[in-house]
Amino acid sequence: MTSLVADVDTGIDDALALLWLASLHRRGVLDLHVTTVAGNTTAATAARNSAEVLRLAGTPEVPVTVGASRPRVLPLTTTPETHGPEGLGYHIPAAPVVEEEGSAAQAVAAWEAASPEKILVIGPATNLAWAVEHAPHLLRDTQVTLMCGAFLYPGNTTPTAEWNAWSDPHALAYCLDNWPQDAPTPVICPLNVTERVLLIPSELREWVSIASPEVGVLLDEVLRFYMEFHESVGVGYVAQIHDLAAATVLCGAVDAELQDATVRVEAESDLLRGTTVADWPGGTAQGEGRTGENGEVGEVGPYWARPANARILTALDTAEVFACFRDALGAPADR
Repeated sequence: MTSLVADVDTGIDDALALLWLASLHRRGVLDLHVTTVAGNTTAATAARNSAEVLRLAGTPEVPVTVGASRPRVLPLTTTPETHGPEGLGYHIPAAPVVEEEGSAAQAVAAWEAASPEKILVIGPATNLAWAVEHAPHLLRDTQVTLMCGAFLYPGNTTPTAEWNAWSDPHALAYCLDNWPQDAPTPVICPLNVTERVLLIPSELREWVSIASPEVGVLLDEVLRFYMEFHESVGVGYVAQIHDLAAATVLCGAVDAELQDATVRVEAESDLLRGTTVADWPGGTAQGEGRTGENGEVGEVGPYWARPANARILTALDTAEVFACFRDALGAPADR
Protein backbone atom coordinates (compact mmCIF):
# COMPACT_ATOMS: atom_id res chain seq x y z
CA MET A 1 0.00 0.00 0.00
CA THR A 2 1.32 3.43 -0.96
CA SER A 3 1.59 6.06 1.76
CA LEU A 4 0.41 9.44 0.45
CA VAL A 5 0.22 12.83 2.14
CA ALA A 6 -2.24 15.40 0.78
CA ASP A 7 -1.24 18.91 1.82
CA VAL A 8 -4.39 20.99 1.33
CA ASP A 9 -6.13 24.31 1.95
CA THR A 10 -9.64 22.88 1.54
CA GLY A 11 -11.22 24.60 -0.66
CA ILE A 12 -13.75 23.22 -3.17
CA ASP A 13 -11.44 21.54 -5.65
CA ASP A 14 -9.29 20.29 -2.74
CA ALA A 15 -12.47 18.60 -1.49
CA LEU A 16 -12.87 16.74 -4.79
CA ALA A 17 -9.25 15.59 -4.65
CA LEU A 18 -9.80 14.36 -1.08
CA LEU A 19 -12.97 12.50 -2.06
CA TRP A 20 -11.06 10.69 -4.79
CA LEU A 21 -8.06 9.92 -2.58
CA ALA A 22 -10.38 8.75 0.21
CA SER A 23 -11.87 6.23 -2.22
CA LEU A 24 -8.40 4.81 -2.85
CA HIS A 25 -7.78 4.74 0.91
CA ARG A 26 -11.10 2.96 1.48
CA ARG A 27 -10.14 0.30 -1.06
CA GLY A 28 -6.73 -0.28 0.50
CA VAL A 29 -4.77 1.23 -2.40
CA LEU A 30 -3.47 4.21 -0.40
CA ASP A 31 -2.63 4.94 3.20
CA LEU A 32 -3.84 8.54 3.20
CA HIS A 33 -2.67 11.30 5.54
CA VAL A 34 -3.78 14.94 5.38
CA THR A 35 -2.04 18.13 6.46
CA THR A 36 -3.33 21.64 6.00
CA VAL A 37 -1.93 25.02 5.08
CA ALA A 38 -3.38 28.52 5.08
CA GLY A 39 -4.51 29.60 1.62
CA ASN A 40 -8.09 29.32 0.38
CA THR A 41 -9.05 29.33 4.07
CA THR A 42 -7.17 29.42 7.34
CA ALA A 43 -5.24 26.25 8.15
CA ALA A 44 -7.67 25.49 10.99
CA THR A 45 -10.72 25.88 8.74
CA ALA A 46 -9.03 23.73 6.12
CA ALA A 47 -8.55 21.04 8.77
CA ARG A 48 -12.21 21.17 9.78
CA ASN A 49 -13.27 21.06 6.11
CA SER A 50 -10.93 18.18 5.36
CA ALA A 51 -12.25 16.17 8.30
CA GLU A 52 -15.81 16.83 7.09
CA VAL A 53 -15.04 15.61 3.58
CA LEU A 54 -13.24 12.53 4.87
CA ARG A 55 -16.16 11.72 7.19
CA LEU A 56 -18.66 11.95 4.35
CA ALA A 57 -16.35 9.81 2.20
CA GLY A 58 -16.43 7.06 4.82
CA THR A 59 -12.83 7.49 5.98
CA PRO A 60 -13.02 9.39 9.28
CA GLU A 61 -9.92 7.56 10.50
CA VAL A 62 -7.63 9.46 8.11
CA PRO A 63 -5.50 11.76 10.30
CA VAL A 64 -5.64 15.52 9.67
CA THR A 65 -2.85 17.75 11.02
CA VAL A 66 -3.05 21.55 11.08
CA GLY A 67 -0.02 23.05 9.35
CA ALA A 68 1.31 26.52 8.57
CA SER A 69 -1.12 29.25 9.60
CA ARG A 70 0.40 31.99 7.44
CA PRO A 71 2.66 32.36 4.41
CA ARG A 72 6.41 32.32 4.83
CA VAL A 73 6.83 36.12 4.56
CA LEU A 74 3.62 37.81 3.42
CA PRO A 75 0.30 38.29 5.26
CA LEU A 76 -2.42 35.72 4.68
CA THR A 77 -5.11 36.31 2.06
CA THR A 78 -8.07 33.91 1.81
CA THR A 79 -10.67 33.47 -0.94
CA PRO A 80 -14.28 33.40 0.36
CA GLU A 81 -15.48 34.86 -2.94
CA THR A 82 -14.16 31.78 -4.77
CA HIS A 83 -14.75 28.99 -2.25
CA GLY A 84 -17.51 30.32 -0.02
CA PRO A 85 -17.60 31.76 3.51
CA GLU A 86 -16.41 28.50 5.09
CA GLY A 87 -14.41 27.21 2.12
CA LEU A 88 -16.93 24.62 0.94
CA GLY A 89 -19.32 26.73 -1.10
CA TYR A 90 -22.87 26.47 0.22
CA HIS A 91 -21.94 23.55 2.47
CA ILE A 92 -21.45 24.53 6.11
CA PRO A 93 -20.01 21.71 8.23
CA ALA A 94 -21.80 21.04 11.51
CA ALA A 95 -18.54 20.92 13.46
CA PRO A 96 -17.14 24.32 14.46
CA VAL A 97 -13.66 25.41 13.52
CA VAL A 98 -11.20 24.72 16.31
CA GLU A 99 -8.83 27.68 16.04
CA GLU A 100 -5.70 25.65 16.50
CA GLU A 101 -2.41 27.44 15.90
CA GLY A 102 -0.69 25.05 13.55
CA SER A 103 2.77 25.29 12.08
CA ALA A 104 4.74 24.00 9.14
CA ALA A 105 6.90 22.10 11.64
CA GLN A 106 3.81 20.22 12.88
CA ALA A 107 2.77 19.35 9.35
CA VAL A 108 6.20 18.07 8.41
CA ALA A 109 6.38 16.04 11.64
CA ALA A 110 3.17 14.33 10.46
CA TRP A 111 4.83 13.70 7.10
CA GLU A 112 7.78 12.08 8.85
CA ALA A 113 5.44 9.83 10.83
CA ALA A 114 3.64 8.82 7.63
CA SER A 115 6.86 8.05 5.68
CA PRO A 116 5.13 9.03 2.44
CA GLU A 117 6.10 7.76 -0.98
CA LYS A 118 4.00 10.53 -2.53
CA ILE A 119 3.17 14.08 -1.42
CA LEU A 120 0.43 16.09 -3.10
CA VAL A 121 0.69 19.85 -2.52
CA ILE A 122 -2.53 21.51 -3.67
CA GLY A 123 -2.33 24.65 -1.54
CA PRO A 124 0.52 27.12 -1.09
CA ALA A 125 3.95 25.52 -0.70
CA THR A 126 4.53 26.81 2.87
CA ASN A 127 4.77 23.41 4.55
CA LEU A 128 6.85 22.01 1.70
CA ALA A 129 9.36 24.86 1.99
CA TRP A 130 9.83 24.05 5.68
CA ALA A 131 10.54 20.42 4.73
CA VAL A 132 13.07 21.48 2.09
CA GLU A 133 14.81 23.72 4.63
CA HIS A 134 14.67 21.59 7.76
CA ALA A 135 13.92 17.98 6.76
CA PRO A 136 15.16 17.38 3.20
CA HIS A 137 15.73 13.69 3.98
CA LEU A 138 11.94 13.24 3.90
CA LEU A 139 11.94 14.02 0.18
CA ARG A 140 14.74 11.65 -0.80
CA ASP A 141 12.48 8.80 -1.92
CA THR A 142 9.27 10.78 -2.29
CA GLN A 143 7.54 11.99 -5.43
CA VAL A 144 6.11 15.47 -4.86
CA THR A 145 3.45 16.92 -7.16
CA LEU A 146 2.24 20.50 -6.84
CA MET A 147 -0.74 22.27 -8.34
CA CYS A 148 0.62 25.75 -8.96
CA GLY A 149 1.92 28.20 -11.50
CA ALA A 150 1.11 29.27 -15.04
CA PHE A 151 3.55 29.17 -17.93
CA LEU A 152 3.15 31.42 -20.99
CA TYR A 153 -0.47 31.75 -19.87
CA PRO A 154 -2.59 34.31 -17.98
CA GLY A 155 -2.89 33.94 -14.23
CA ASN A 156 -6.12 33.58 -12.27
CA THR A 157 -5.10 35.99 -9.47
CA THR A 158 -3.10 38.63 -11.34
CA PRO A 159 -2.39 38.97 -15.07
CA THR A 160 0.57 36.60 -14.68
CA ALA A 161 0.15 34.66 -11.40
CA GLU A 162 -1.79 31.57 -10.34
CA TRP A 163 -3.32 31.59 -6.84
CA ASN A 164 -1.14 29.05 -4.98
CA ALA A 165 2.04 30.62 -6.34
CA TRP A 166 0.78 34.14 -5.57
CA SER A 167 -0.38 33.21 -2.06
CA ASP A 168 3.11 32.24 -0.87
CA PRO A 169 5.66 32.97 -3.60
CA HIS A 170 8.58 32.96 -1.17
CA ALA A 171 7.82 29.37 -0.18
CA LEU A 172 7.53 28.13 -3.76
CA ALA A 173 10.68 29.98 -4.78
CA TYR A 174 12.58 28.52 -1.82
CA CYS A 175 11.49 24.98 -2.74
CA LEU A 176 12.55 25.25 -6.36
CA ASP A 177 15.81 27.10 -5.66
CA ASN A 178 16.88 24.65 -2.93
CA TRP A 179 15.39 21.31 -3.96
CA PRO A 180 17.48 18.43 -2.54
CA GLN A 181 19.73 17.00 -5.24
CA ASP A 182 19.04 13.42 -4.14
CA ALA A 183 15.24 13.80 -4.26
CA PRO A 184 13.01 13.04 -7.27
CA THR A 185 12.33 16.13 -9.36
CA PRO A 186 9.02 17.73 -8.32
CA VAL A 187 6.14 17.76 -10.79
CA ILE A 188 4.21 21.00 -11.33
CA CYS A 189 0.63 20.88 -12.62
CA PRO A 190 0.05 24.42 -13.89
CA LEU A 191 -3.05 26.46 -14.54
CA ASN A 192 -2.68 26.30 -18.31
CA VAL A 193 -3.37 22.54 -18.17
CA THR A 194 -5.65 22.20 -15.14
CA GLU A 195 -8.06 24.88 -16.42
CA ARG A 196 -8.93 22.45 -19.21
CA VAL A 197 -10.39 20.05 -16.64
CA LEU A 198 -13.76 21.72 -16.97
CA LEU A 199 -16.79 20.35 -15.16
CA ILE A 200 -20.15 21.03 -16.83
CA PRO A 201 -23.60 20.81 -15.18
CA SER A 202 -24.58 17.52 -16.84
CA GLU A 203 -21.45 15.84 -15.45
CA LEU A 204 -22.24 17.19 -11.98
CA ARG A 205 -25.79 15.83 -12.18
CA GLU A 206 -24.39 12.40 -13.05
CA TRP A 207 -21.99 12.54 -10.11
CA VAL A 208 -24.78 13.44 -7.70
CA SER A 209 -26.95 10.61 -9.03
CA ILE A 210 -24.36 7.89 -8.42
CA ALA A 211 -22.82 9.18 -5.18
CA SER A 212 -24.02 8.23 -1.72
CA PRO A 213 -26.78 10.58 -0.51
CA GLU A 214 -24.49 12.55 1.82
CA VAL A 215 -21.71 12.89 -0.75
CA GLY A 216 -24.27 13.82 -3.40
CA VAL A 217 -25.52 16.70 -1.24
CA LEU A 218 -21.93 17.84 -0.64
CA LEU A 219 -21.13 17.78 -4.36
CA ASP A 220 -24.24 19.79 -5.19
CA GLU A 221 -23.60 22.39 -2.48
CA VAL A 222 -19.93 22.95 -3.20
CA LEU A 223 -20.04 22.80 -6.99
CA ARG A 224 -23.11 24.99 -7.49
CA PHE A 225 -21.22 27.71 -5.64
CA TYR A 226 -18.07 27.08 -7.68
CA MET A 227 -19.95 27.21 -10.98
CA GLU A 228 -21.66 30.43 -9.96
CA PHE A 229 -18.26 31.92 -9.13
CA HIS A 230 -16.82 30.92 -12.50
CA GLU A 231 -19.86 32.40 -14.22
CA SER A 232 -19.39 35.66 -12.29
CA VAL A 233 -15.83 36.06 -13.62
CA GLY A 234 -16.76 35.35 -17.21
CA VAL A 235 -15.71 31.70 -17.53
CA GLY A 236 -19.28 30.39 -17.80
CA TYR A 237 -21.47 28.14 -15.66
CA VAL A 238 -18.73 25.53 -15.31
CA ALA A 239 -16.00 24.69 -12.78
CA GLN A 240 -12.27 24.28 -13.26
CA ILE A 241 -11.16 21.26 -11.24
CA HIS A 242 -7.46 21.89 -10.69
CA ASP A 243 -6.63 19.82 -7.61
CA LEU A 244 -8.34 16.60 -8.64
CA ALA A 245 -6.32 16.75 -11.85
CA ALA A 246 -3.06 17.04 -9.89
CA ALA A 247 -4.05 14.11 -7.65
CA THR A 248 -4.69 11.83 -10.62
CA VAL A 249 -1.36 12.83 -12.19
CA LEU A 250 0.55 12.04 -8.99
CA CYS A 251 -1.12 8.64 -8.72
CA GLY A 252 -0.49 7.77 -12.37
CA ALA A 253 -4.21 7.35 -12.97
CA VAL A 254 -4.35 9.39 -16.20
CA ASP A 255 -2.32 9.78 -19.36
CA ALA A 256 -0.12 12.83 -18.91
CA GLU A 257 2.81 14.50 -20.65
CA LEU A 258 5.63 16.13 -18.66
CA GLN A 259 8.52 18.32 -19.74
CA ASP A 260 11.66 19.19 -17.79
CA ALA A 261 12.25 22.88 -17.17
CA THR A 262 14.10 25.35 -15.00
CA VAL A 263 11.45 27.28 -13.05
CA ARG A 264 11.88 30.56 -11.21
CA VAL A 265 9.27 32.33 -9.08
CA GLU A 266 8.97 36.10 -8.63
CA ALA A 267 8.59 36.87 -4.93
CA GLU A 268 9.66 40.49 -4.49
CA SER A 269 7.73 42.49 -7.10
CA ASP A 270 4.26 43.71 -6.13
CA LEU A 271 2.96 43.63 -9.68
CA LEU A 272 4.58 40.34 -10.70
CA ARG A 273 4.26 38.56 -7.35
CA GLY A 274 3.85 34.82 -7.85
CA THR A 275 4.68 34.85 -11.55
CA THR A 276 6.27 31.56 -12.61
CA VAL A 277 8.69 31.46 -15.52
CA ALA A 278 10.14 28.37 -17.20
CA ASP A 279 13.32 28.00 -19.23
CA TRP A 280 12.76 24.88 -21.31
CA PRO A 281 15.82 22.79 -22.25
CA GLY A 282 16.00 22.38 -26.00
CA GLY A 283 13.66 25.20 -26.89
CA THR A 284 12.74 28.85 -26.73
CA ALA A 285 9.47 30.49 -25.86
CA GLN A 286 8.77 30.58 -29.59
CA GLY A 287 9.28 26.84 -29.86
CA GLU A 288 12.17 27.13 -32.34
CA GLY A 289 14.51 24.92 -30.37
CA ARG A 290 18.16 25.44 -29.54
CA THR A 291 20.88 22.81 -29.61
CA GLY A 292 24.39 22.44 -28.32
CA GLU A 293 27.61 22.56 -30.31
CA ASN A 294 27.11 19.03 -31.65
CA GLY A 295 23.44 19.52 -32.48
CA GLU A 296 22.12 17.71 -29.41
CA VAL A 297 19.40 19.06 -27.15
CA GLY A 298 20.96 20.37 -23.95
CA GLU A 299 20.08 19.47 -20.39
CA VAL A 300 19.88 23.13 -19.36
CA GLY A 301 17.65 25.90 -20.59
CA PRO A 302 18.97 28.13 -23.40
CA TYR A 303 18.56 31.40 -21.48
CA TRP A 304 19.60 30.76 -17.87
CA ALA A 305 21.90 27.76 -18.46
CA ARG A 306 20.67 26.18 -15.23
CA PRO A 307 19.72 22.53 -14.75
CA ALA A 308 16.04 21.64 -14.73
CA ASN A 309 14.48 21.81 -11.27
CA ALA A 310 10.93 20.71 -12.13
CA ARG A 311 8.89 18.58 -14.48
CA ILE A 312 5.94 20.53 -15.82
CA LEU A 313 2.67 18.94 -16.84
CA THR A 314 2.03 19.97 -20.44
CA ALA A 315 -0.97 17.80 -21.33
CA LEU A 316 -3.35 15.28 -19.81
CA ASP A 317 -6.47 13.38 -20.75
CA THR A 318 -9.23 15.41 -19.09
CA ALA A 319 -11.87 12.77 -19.79
CA GLU A 320 -9.81 10.28 -17.77
CA VAL A 321 -9.73 12.66 -14.80
CA PHE A 322 -13.52 12.74 -14.68
CA ALA A 323 -13.78 8.99 -15.34
CA CYS A 324 -11.53 8.33 -12.31
CA PHE A 325 -13.75 10.46 -10.09
CA ARG A 326 -16.97 8.95 -11.44
CA ASP A 327 -15.68 5.45 -10.77
CA ALA A 328 -14.62 6.41 -7.26
CA LEU A 329 -18.07 7.66 -6.35
CA GLY A 330 -19.57 4.21 -6.82
CA ALA A 331 -16.63 2.13 -5.65
CA PRO A 332 -17.15 -0.06 -2.58
CA ALA A 333 -14.50 -0.52 0.06
CA ASP A 334 -12.22 -3.54 -0.39
CA ARG A 335 -11.17 -3.74 3.21
